[in-house]
Order: sequence, then structure tokens, then C-alpha cells
Amino acid sequence: MRPRLALAAAFLVAVGVTTPALGVLATDTTGTQYDVTARVVVPMIFPVAGSSALTRYSDNWLVCRSGCTRKHMGQDLMGAKMTPLVAPFDGVVTSVKREATVGSGNYVVIAADRGPAAGWSAIFIHVNNDTPGTDDGRGTAAWAFPSGIAQGSRVLAGQLVGWRGDSGNAEGTGPHLHFELRKGSGWSGIAYNAFPSLQAARHIAAPTPSGPHPTGSLLRHPNGMLFLVDGVAKRPISSTVLAANGLTESAAVPMTSGESLGYLTQPAVVLRDGTIARDSAGGLWLVTGGQRVAVTEAQLAALGHPAPRIWPATDADLAALVVTDVVPASPLYPGALVRTDGTPDIRYVDSDGSERPVDPAALASHGWTTQDVAVVPADVVATADEPIVEEPISGFRRSWDETARNTGPLPIRDGSLVQTPAHQVGVVSGGAFRRLWDSRMVTAYGYAGKPRLYVPTAVIAALPTAELTQR
Repeated sequence: MRPRLALAAAFLVAVGVTTPALGVLATDTTGTQYDVTARVVVPMIFPVAGSSALTRYSDNWLVCRSGCTRKHMGQDLMGAKMTPLVAPFDGVVTSVKREATVGSGNYVVIAADRGPAAGWSAIFIHVNNDTPGTDDGRGTAAWAFPSGIAQGSRVLAGQLVGWRGDSGNAEGTGPHLHFELRKGSGWSGIAYNAFPSLQAARHIAAPTPSGPHPTGSLLRHPNGMLFLVDGVAKRPISSTVLAANGLTESAAVPMTSGESLGYLTQPAVVLRDGTIARDSAGGLWLVTGGQRVAVTEAQLAALGHPAPRIWPATDADLAALVVTDVVPASPLYPGALVRTDGTPDIRYVDSDGSERPVDPAALASHGWTTQDVAVVPADVVATADEPIVEEPISGFRRSWDETARNTGPLPIRDGSLVQTPAHQVGVVSGGAFRRLWDSRMVTAYGYAGKPRLYVPTAVIAALPTAELTQR
């Protein structure tokens, strides 16, 4: 090989070869195809979290197993049970097995679908099957994999995917992780020696926050920027909009660069309907129907806000909203919180003008207080047989029909971290309760130390349940 080509080849090995040239291929007695000679370095995070001193390993690629009836296709990473196992790269879980009987073993397979490791798969075998502190073989349900690790789940580099153990045929050999790297899709891929990749891998002290986080989550990027998750997208949010929209920076969950790359970036979050904002010149604006209209203190008082909460807004915040000159003629404008004089029941006026009952849990989750509620005379509330009157301001409705009037209650805000008196903790998103089953999950998803909304057990019991990572 010419010197320049040799240097180029050496460079490719150093940074990681995602499409290696084939060496000498062979097939094991188990049917596994493997490369005997190629040395590749796949860019990745070391698959066991914690100090490197906690894991012992040496190159045992292709050594005899089962009386030399098969060869060893991976590397054994020896160490204590219950040490966290983490995803070596961004990818998708293509296979996961929870043992049904002691001895059959737990494993998980992750295929990288983006980044420099794209096209590679990592196989984790001997994942824990014991209750912590025992060798009872009864811990698979709660102590093999964290919630959300299932076939088809997306995982991020450094995310917790399981715990080291001795399941399967490792029951008599001491706890360890059998780790394989294969080029291709999981078990059907060509096995390569993982030793060079493990030696070059970056160690992390603890699992990074898991993802993807559900809709409504407030995430902090490593560069300090804040984003709100909106389905498969992320939307930047400024500190002024954050406060006006009832969110606090203390609730922001750390995100990894890998998680950030998994979301599309959409336009920034704007001031929500119902916000009363003050611009840099002292002018007052009411946000409703996705637009803003200049208002006076007298007009606000006429709309039921004699002493409203007013939020400072930047010119950029306001510029994102279209200006209209139509001041609502009634307190029943989109985004308004109202209650009829003499009654305690609070209602929210939706974008189509329909009313939605608001209970204390929903009120608090949105960051509202009673100061945001307008008290309106009883004769302002329309009767069911009155016609619907559409106004120019994005569907403002002075009255509504019986169907609209019976719209369901305003749900708890997406992204809210909640806890019940029964100590159930989870995130509400998309109308479902996504439970954090224990302190391990609270930490793994970045919610440790974050403010929680305490809600009645009955409120959560009425919600459907879903996995935290479900979209």
C-alpha cells in the first residue's frame, strides 16, 4: 500500500469505520458469521456506566466456549450486579428478551440508525434477573430493564437500558455483560471484535437523561437554550415567554445533544392566548386567538380584569404575533379564564369559543392563579338557543351552542410532573399518565429535584396510562 493510502486507512480506523472492508469471513457452528481479521473502531460510549475501575475485561474474542463447540463472539465486561448499562450510541431497540424461566436469560439489542455508528448493532447479554442483593432469579420484571425499553423504542447514547447481571448461562460464571458489535441488523449482522471499540470508548460516570421526552416537556440543551417538546419537534422558548406562559426554568429537564438531534426544530413558542403583556414602551397588549390587540387599563377592567397580572414582553416576543385592532366586546374571548359572578366554578374559553371547566389541578398546572380569572356578570353567559356569532378575531365567539358548552374539562398541562397522595409519580402528556415507577426512573429521565404538582389520586386514576417514551 502506498504511504498516503496507508495513512488514510489508519485515519479511518482511528475515527471509526462504519462500512469496513471485509476481512476473512467465517461462520461459527451456531450459524453466526464473523470477521476474523478486520480491526474496526466504532465511535461509542462505553456500555457500562461508572468508573473504568468497576469493570474488568480482556480481549477474549473467538476463544473457545462450550468445549470448543462454538466461539466467543463478544467481550465479557466483568463487574458487580446492578451496575447501570447504557446505550453506546443513538438507535432503536430491535430485540429485547425477558426470561420466562430462570436460566433462559435477558438481553437487549440496539441498532444505530444515525450518526457515525449508523449501521452497527450492539448486543447486551446476561442482563440482570435477580432482586437486588440476591441471586433469586426473580428480578426480571423490575430489575432487568427500565420502563420504556421495548422493541421499537428509541434510545439515546448514554441512556440507561438495563443493569448488569448473571442471567442465562452466566449463573455460574460471575456477573458480567457479554457485549457484541455487529455490522448490520442485530443478530443477523456480521460480528466484529468489540475490543478495540471498547478501548477507545468514552466512559461516563452515570446514565444521561433518557428520552425522547413526551410532548410538553421543557428541556434544557447543553448550550443552555430552552426548548418545549411539541410531538416530534422542539420549539425554542425565551425566558419572557416562559414566565408569561406559566413555566419556570427550574422545571427544565436536561437533554443531551443526541436527544436534541432527534427532534425537528420548529418556530419559537409564542405568548399564549389570554396573556396581558407590556411592551418596552409601556403599552399594553392582550393576546387572544393567536393575535395581539392594544388595550387600555379601562378596556381590561371592562373585560373583568381591573387588576390583571401583566407580563413584560420583548419586542421579539410581540413581533411573533399578528396585530389586530379588534378589541373583544365580551370577556368570553379565546384564552380567557372566567367565572360567573356569585359562583366558584372557573371556565376556560377555548380557541373556538367553547367553555371548558377548569379544576384546581389543571389551573395550577398551567401556572394560573385566581388573579387571572375574570368575574363576569351572569347575563354575559349565553343560553343554549342563542346563535353562534363569529367575530373577526380568530373565531372569537360571543356565545356557543349546547355541544360546545359541554366540551370536556381542560386537562392538566402536557409535560407536568405530578405526584399523588399514594406516591404515584409521573408525567402527564397527551391526556395520558406516563408513570415514573421508582427513583431510578426519576433520575434517569432527569426529573430528580424538579418541582412536582400534587394532585388527587382520583384525577390520575381517571387518565389512561402510557409508556413514558411513547409518542
